[in-house]
Amino acid sequence: MSAEVLSMLTMRSVALTPKAEQAGKEVVLKVFWATTEHWDETYIANYHKEVPAIVERLMSSQYKNSAGETRNNEFTCEDFAIRVLSEFAQKYGLPVKLTTGVRTYRNMENYNPGQHSDYTSDQYGFAEMVMKSYGARDMQKVDVNTVVVASPTELMSGDILAQAKDKDKGIAHHIQLALEVADDRIDIRQGNAALPIVRPFTWIVTALGMNMADPQSILYAGVPVQKGYFEKTGESWTYHNPGTGVVKENYLSIFELYRWNFLEFNKE
Repeated sequence: MSAEVLSMLTMRSVALTPKAEQAGKEVVLKVFWATTEHWDETYIANYHKEVPAIVERLMSSQYKNSAGETRNNEFTCEDFAIRVLSEFAQKYGLPVKLTTGVRTYRNMENYNPGQHSDYTSDQYGFAEMVMKSYGARDMQKVDVNTVVVASPTELMSGDILAQAKDKDKGIAHHIQLALEVADDRIDIRQGNAALPIVRPFTWIVTALGMNMADPQSILYAGVPVQKGYFEKTGESWTYHNPGTGVVKENYLSIFELYRWNFLEFNKE
């Protein structure tokens, strides 16, 4: 990284030492990737355009785990959406800022060993850090993490479908990612969970000192990415999951529609 870029990054991310302090202060950053650009309409349009290729790569690529076994990428539902976003942002040096009930996460942060030492300095490390506490309900943080998409006709590739309206309190509990959108069909891809990430399962796993939402845990609940699509029938949308054979009529009606709040990511 050049001195010019490092200087720019430091000034953007860290408060400068007051003039009265002659000695200055040493600042250490955790840089998952350097912010060298800002989101604008062109980058946002390119995100929507490139999502299908990113998704295809994540679905087809494999890795070897610590035991030397070849595995497919596995994600829970919201984790998959986070990873797709991180892949695009890292490629172009774009900022990402996501907020959960724990804290706000950025691709460049003041280094804190307790928060950062377990994560590699790349898009994989950033995604894993955020995934540990980011839940489906965090997609409902409107004007923070996301903005509302008013109707299915406005959906674009990379937008977020949050299943929430089938619960009394309207709290999102499942996320799908729009892949291809046409007038009469919406193709989605989704992560999912091998076991429900709900009590009492989470209590039991926590008692064992592990976390089903943590992608670094051996009990991480993620599964290989799944395919599905909504097909318009009259005024409603019927959901099809080719892998399981599930068909659900008028299923889109229980989803809320969102888009990442890209321009908010530019702000400190």
